[in-house]
Amino acid sequence: MIRLVVTDLDGTLLDENGKVSQENIYAVALLAEMGIPTIAATARSPRSVRKISAAAGLGPLAICANGAVIYDIEGSGVLSHELIPAPVADEVIAVVRQKVPGAILAGEFLEEFYAEPGFFSRPIPGLNVPEIRALEDHVGPGATKLIARRTGLTSERLRNILAPALTPLVDITVSGPDWIEFAKHGVSKASGILEVCRIMGIETEHVAAVGDQRNDLTMLRLVGHPLTVANAHPELFTLAGQVLPHHNHSGFAAIVDYVATRKAV
Repeated sequence: MIRLVVTDLDGTLLDENGKVSQENIYAVALLAEMGIPTIAATARSPRSVRKISAAAGLGPLAICANGAVIYDIEGSGVLSHELIPAPVADEVIAVVRQKVPGAILAGEFLEEFYAEPGFFSRPIPGLNVPEIRALEDHVGPGATKLIARRTGLTSERLRNILAPALTPLVDITVSGPDWIEFAKHGVSKASGILEVCRIMGIETEHVAAVGDQRNDLTMLRLVGHPLTVANAHPELFTLAGQVLPHHNHSGFAAIVDYVATRKAV
């Protein structure tokens, strides 16, 4: 029996323009009629997730910043927040500067997101990010997550360069083709699902999770019902119990049939 659906947003529930289709909104509503809530598990911040959750009917909780923040969509706000401590964040930034000259950095600080000039190669729909001179000037008490990219380097190459020095300090996640993210040790979408399941009183074997990128691998390994979409990174296909259609074709909506056939299992 499935009691909870967890979905990634970008590349999964949302289309390439960052929008949620009417078909996917209807699917979330149908799941709710079955008594099954759908929540987001995303790299996005609570501020962004609130808007998307309201539009799509997601909730009552959300897993934000790749598991660093558990957020109550229905009004209580932040339930947990796992910060990279300031001294660690400062060291991570220093190592990136040393090992990867020309790297461009960004960081999330709960509700705020800052990026150095040139971090985004193109505008992100619905995302208005203030540009800053240098990320190290904004660390404050710590960072929810840090992000690095370097023009001309793939995410895999960037991770291979930085992992030997940074793995003792932080967990490294690949969230896209050309950037990597750093989080406090032990923080992932899987840790977020574990916390949500504790709050909601649900066993992970009764959770279905859908994702498309390598930062979704931990949650697919954890849950009883791992799913992906046709546009996913190839690594996810080895874990998925079912592949839903492409995210630009409202592929998430197909989860309703998957859930219905397992409702009484």
